[in-house]
Amino acid sequence: MNLGELKAELALYIQDPSLEGYFTSWINNAVYEIANDFSLPYLRSTEPTSLVCIATEWLYDMPATYMKNLYKAYDSDYNKITIKRSIDDLDALNIEHDDTGDNVTHIAVRDLEAGIYPMAAETIHLWYYKKPTDLAADGTELLCIPSQYHTRVVIPKVIVKAYPLLMDMSTQAPHQSLLYWQSKYHAGLFGDASDVGMINCLARAKGVKRHGGRDPLP
Repeated sequence: MNLGELKAELALYIQDPSLEGYFTSWINNAVYEIANDFSLPYLRSTEPTSLVCIATEWLYDMPATYMKNLYKAYDSDYNKITIKRSIDDLDALNIEHDDTGDNVTHIAVRDLEAGIYPMAAETIHLWYYKKPTDLAADGTELLCIPSQYHTRVVIPKVIVKAYPLLMDMSTQAPHQSLLYWQSKYHAGLFGDASDVGMINCLARAKGVKRHGGRDPLP
């Protein structure tokens, strides 16, 4: 589905034209949270993103496209860089963070910040899960979530997140209760009697067990 179709679907349940101006941001926020909560294969890097390092700095902002889970890194000579669990782990290598070298050998990420060891003047290459692209125009397709789960996952997520505002702002409450929409969202993610759910579908497609996700509501 594209953004226009998602907004039209949402309007079936939120029958208040005065709120339609919020639909685009609500949909984008819902997609962002789903992508942050679960490892969506479409957002997994297939090509590296470069990070330019200098010999006098050990902390860097991650690239603007970074969302989470740095899972592979190489130096400028394409030697593998060890990924540490936290920036604090780099203290064990050099507590003063003043060592320099020809190449970065270790990296760690905290939130949107990366720490490297040692400091080096080179461009390193990073693979990670990217932020979903914002849906701006009505014709923009939602690609990071399988199309069969747009209605079953994205729409319930939007309504669950917006429900308190809808109760305050809407002239007509949404169809069904908050618990109903929470259940719909959970079923879309994890399945019910009629479908395996998005998370299990993605895991089956990869041939691996589910990992890296949790069970968030809303």
